[in-house]
Amino acid sequence: MEPLNVLRGEVKVETKAAQERPANPGMESPAAPRPNWLRDLVTWYLSFAIPGLGLFSEAYVIFSIGQLKPFQQVMFPACFVTFEACQEEMVEHVADYIQICGIIAGMLLWGYLADVVGRKWGSRSVATIMLSGVILLTFTSYAPSPSAYFAYFMVAQTWYGFGVGGEYPLAAASAAERSATDKGLQKKRGQTVVLVFSNQGVGNVANVIVIIIAMAIFGQTGDTLARNASKSIVTLMYGIGAVVALIMAVYRWLYLEESELFTEEEAIEHHTQSTTQHHAIPKQNKATVFSVSMKKLWHRQVVASGGWFCNDFAFYGNKLQQSFFIGLLYPDANLYQRMQWTLLNAFVSLIGYYFSAYFVDKPWFGRRVLQTQGFMWMFVLFIIIYAQWENMAVPGAPLAGTRAFQALYYLSSFFNQFGPNCSTFLVAGEMFPTDVRATNHGFAAAMGKAGAIIASLWISYISDSRKVFLISAMFGLGGAVLSLLLLPDTTGLNLEEYDRMQRCLLEGRWDSYHGEAINPKHLSLFERFVLRWDRNYSPEKDRAELRNEVNSFMQHATDLKHPSVDGIHQYMRNPLVAEALPEEFMRISDVAEQAAASGIFPRGGSSMVRRSMPSADKLGRV
Repeated sequence: MEPLNVLRGEVKVETKAAQERPANPGMESPAAPRPNWLRDLVTWYLSFAIPGLGLFSEAYVIFSIGQLKPFQQVMFPACFVTFEACQEEMVEHVADYIQICGIIAGMLLWGYLADVVGRKWGSRSVATIMLSGVILLTFTSYAPSPSAYFAYFMVAQTWYGFGVGGEYPLAAASAAERSATDKGLQKKRGQTVVLVFSNQGVGNVANVIVIIIAMAIFGQTGDTLARNASKSIVTLMYGIGAVVALIMAVYRWLYLEESELFTEEEAIEHHTQSTTQHHAIPKQNKATVFSVSMKKLWHRQVVASGGWFCNDFAFYGNKLQQSFFIGLLYPDANLYQRMQWTLLNAFVSLIGYYFSAYFVDKPWFGRRVLQTQGFMWMFVLFIIIYAQWENMAVPGAPLAGTRAFQALYYLSSFFNQFGPNCSTFLVAGEMFPTDVRATNHGFAAAMGKAGAIIASLWISYISDSRKVFLISAMFGLGGAVLSLLLLPDTTGLNLEEYDRMQRCLLEGRWDSYHGEAINPKHLSLFERFVLRWDRNYSPEKDRAELRNEVNSFMQHATDLKHPSVDGIHQYMRNPLVAEALPEEFMRISDVAEQAAASGIFPRGGSSMVRRSMPSADKLGRV
């Protein structure tokens, strides 16, 4: 029997039938506003374009460095051609790797700091670094000498890379946590994170388009390049990047708010460390928490880091062959024409991002399938190229063979994005608890960049391009095997379950956790059949444990000045609390409503409470 209504504070929940009845039976309801598809489309695009501005900027600047080398050779031939003013070893090798070293340092440091100071201040800091770095790059062309230009360029790109490194863990953690706390996005978490990451692909496409347009504007479409025009193209290219970075920095300093999930988890952590009812342990610093967590979750870091390493090795091995690929197909093409083929490859890759976003949240597909199939396709495509090399990739090969080579190469770029390049970014920010999420993501991303450095060094000493495809294929196969065995599938899993699991781990009662994080469908093969985590899975025991958590929590949360009040919404969003523990849920909603009325939740207020409320038909079932 359905209740007539439930009234708590200012929140009134009526039966479904009552909600559907018009307020005035004798009057017609006002007409619904007409949908504005253009406004909705712009709003949808900005929802992931604005959080992804850092990744757009990263790709726009980082991927352009190799494409701008021909212009640098014309601007400062004494440094980049004859090596009279600069050391050849520095130009040919160190200049490429020092930027990646800056990125690795940023990933490690900012990943850790994001778990200490929060997502907001971390994002603001890296945006400021990236802005200052791209401004330096914009004005390096005006250096007084070739050696001065090279020195400025090295410093600027390393500093910019240091900021870019921090963008990876911060963007991933922020996007995943925003999806976890927004009711409309909870079932689209993977899509949301991948769409934010797709700005990397958009940035890559944009930088090639800008170069092509700039070459046309300055009349550099022939076989030779002019020095002054080359200088203008480089300055314009980086100048547009500086404008994008400025918009990003201004937005973050004026409007960016802290991740709700991060704030809530900090509050719940404070509660568990201040009450004896909850098996409390002394407060631990982030380094200790990370260490304790890794003793249990080490294999997840192995697959996060190993998958990213294999992906970046294969990805950069592919990218390093792009000039060979275009030169084989179009040996007489000039730089302007080669840029157009580079644009086509970048566009094919961009489509892969959107395919990943579409499929990643499908229950029958998910993260593990996305990553494994992407690696396998890269393995198959590279092996075909290696096996058919004589028929496709040598001078004088049949036209059909070279066209097949072109198709296979583009497909490898597509499946890199519709596969491990997107999934590694996503899962490294999902399969760890909130308090160590950014740290783990930063470490995994850094291992990926290490793979890129090793790929560049190794391939630079291989004269036979055919072997490069074989090596890349082996790393694709290795990534597929690693993903199949060690990668958990977080599709459809509430990220807050990892936080509950983490609290049990830190309190020394791992076996007391029985929730969805150890549901067999969310575990890797290694966790199921070797570690046997699923033996503790029990929805009935989990509800009992959750009731104990809520009761302990509410003893302190009823004091509206207690810090644990900030953690209320994590319990309110938990569907088990709303459906299986309705009395506890209503108690929490009372406190949340009082806190909203008291101004303790300035960002959410009662609207946040209402978003967390279950539908009336769910309350009526109990």
